[in-house]
Amino acid sequence: MKKLYDTKFKNNKKENTEIYDYLFVGFGASNILILLSLAKQNLLENKKVAVLEPHKKNTNDKTYCFWAKLEDPIVKDLESIISHSYQKVSVNGTRIQNIADSPYYYIKSIDLYKLGLQTLNQLDIPLFDGIAENIIAEENYYVVNNNIRSKYIFDSRPPKIHHNKVGIVDLKQSFLGFYIECEKEVFQSDTFEMMNFNIDQSNYTQFVYILPFDSRKALIELTRFGNDMIDMEYAQNVLKDKLTELFGNYKILDKEFGCIPMTNQIFESPKEPGILNTGTRANLIKPSTGYGFKRMYDYSLKVVNHIKRNDFESLNKISSISKPRFRFYDTLLLIILSRFPNQGKRIFSILFQKQNIGRIFSFLDEKTTLKEEVLIFARLPIFIFIKSLFIYLRTQNFLRYIITFLIIISYLLISGFDSVLSDYLGYSFAGVGLLVIGIPHGAVDHLLLAKKKFSLITFVAKYLAISVIYFALWFIMPLLSLVFFILYSSFHFGESEYEQMGLNSSSIKQKLNNVLLGLAILLSIIFSHSQEAISIVSNIPGLKLSSDLINSVYKYEFVIVLSSLLYVFIKFLICKKTNMLLLLLILLIGTLLPLYLGFAIFFIIQHSGNSWQHLKKKLTYNNLGLYKKALPFSLGAFLLLGLNYLNDTESLISTPSILSYFFIFLACISLPHVVLMHLFYKEEA
Repeated sequence: MKKLYDTKFKNNKKENTEIYDYLFVGFGASNILILLSLAKQNLLENKKVAVLEPHKKNTNDKTYCFWAKLEDPIVKDLESIISHSYQKVSVNGTRIQNIADSPYYYIKSIDLYKLGLQTLNQLDIPLFDGIAENIIAEENYYVVNNNIRSKYIFDSRPPKIHHNKVGIVDLKQSFLGFYIECEKEVFQSDTFEMMNFNIDQSNYTQFVYILPFDSRKALIELTRFGNDMIDMEYAQNVLKDKLTELFGNYKILDKEFGCIPMTNQIFESPKEPGILNTGTRANLIKPSTGYGFKRMYDYSLKVVNHIKRNDFESLNKISSISKPRFRFYDTLLLIILSRFPNQGKRIFSILFQKQNIGRIFSFLDEKTTLKEEVLIFARLPIFIFIKSLFIYLRTQNFLRYIITFLIIISYLLISGFDSVLSDYLGYSFAGVGLLVIGIPHGAVDHLLLAKKKFSLITFVAKYLAISVIYFALWFIMPLLSLVFFILYSSFHFGESEYEQMGLNSSSIKQKLNNVLLGLAILLSIIFSHSQEAISIVSNIPGLKLSSDLINSVYKYEFVIVLSSLLYVFIKFLICKKTNMLLLLLILLIGTLLPLYLGFAIFFIIQHSGNSWQHLKKKLTYNNLGLYKKALPFSLGAFLLLGLNYLNDTESLISTPSILSYFFIFLACISLPHVVLMHLFYKEEA
């Protein structure tokens, strides 16, 4: 084995002028399976191929297991390295179930490595030593570590998990395994135990996993699902005590340990068409179980089919993401395992006690029907999943939308028979929303400069000076002030939406996208309420609207609203982001409401809600901490609003005038906020 490896092991620090067709970054299971599939289809003939891998693949450091039918391609293709198969399974001491129609297969990682290395040897493929520290796109190829050049790259580097990102649940499946030989014949070689929870849980979800190889030898693993990795000394003690209890005297032949990520984060595909993510980076590990080998095999077949068709343009877009409902199930379970770890034993025990193992395997393969899934969940403890669902809705920002939609439905129903009561509800929602998050989200602007030295008094003075100057400009040049407001508001609203989608950049193209999206938002709100908007704008001091302009607004209002909403819909189709769909729904519902309420649900729920999350995450504050920092400036904003009205007492008689002055007030205090938020997003990008 050592000789086989060394014959192809090369140092990549020397100058390398070769341009390869394919470069495999990493030589783990996923990339090996792709290599084997390509070789089997003779797709590597006349191709220059290389591998970059930092570790010598000469130890049995992992175990690969999967279930499959006898006739499945994965069984036939990997038959030579399948060490053992099991026709029966037991879970937590329950009845033994027959799985002969879909056996459970065991592969040693060393055997997969050998097969991969033999293929490299046969095809004279060089294996370079090293880690891919950077990948740079050139005109016709990619450069790795400023040295290795390749037209296409299979990238299996460990992905970056955004632990603090809203809605991300990140757990670890850590384990310690002993290969043991017992003095007595204690195992049935055709039966494995998937999960045995009769061990210390230590406020985690922990179980023992048993894979027998004959009547005396087996691999026994202690596995933890939890926020923290299992301590190796603790794991050894628990495992040794359990083995002595179950099997008496034994000796340890070998050990294995590792950690598999369990996260609901979706790792995005590379933008470059010549780079394909593989392994964990390609979302091939099922979040709730850590299983991934069969997914990697199926993925390798998809890759081969693309290359077989010479479809390299869409190589980076090969789908490996689970269906939305299965991602939802995985997230609920991850939340339970993270927040209520003592419930894991109970859930898995009930799951396997009350369900046929074939249905469970099918469910884990994500091949069950919705009806079957309902039957599975119906037998599980419902209340813990309801709690998990509530946390999911809150952390995924859905809860605020659900509450808002319920308020809007109530408003529409009430308005049918009592307009005064519905207006009371609408204004209450808008007022409370501004008080709770609308004003506060802009009252922490002083925190955005935390990394720079500044005087708070000077900061406040400059902030007020900009607002006062702009306020004066509204009375001197109202039309210019209005156009300026629309432009910077469009940029700000669009920038916030793209930040929520994780698509912000500093490019000129992105800045234009920000303006266009924000403009579509504003136009859909304004022109779907043309009469109200004209009434407010007409009451801005010094601003005169011609009858021709007003008539044009009424004439084209439907076209403008439709075009704006269509633009947002197209952006949703392109980005495929939930945030964009929620934005579209809010804008559509807003067309049914009065102007003040239509704008309020966008500004409070969508814009301020998202911005508040951005501030919490990047400034590392919780809600209470951020509110404390915002309180003095929130009070100041309300004081300025009051002074604004006292400046023109007679305007209080007229509602349009009130809204006009309130509109100008928001415009003035938002200008410095927009500038600071842009710098904040730019700095954190």
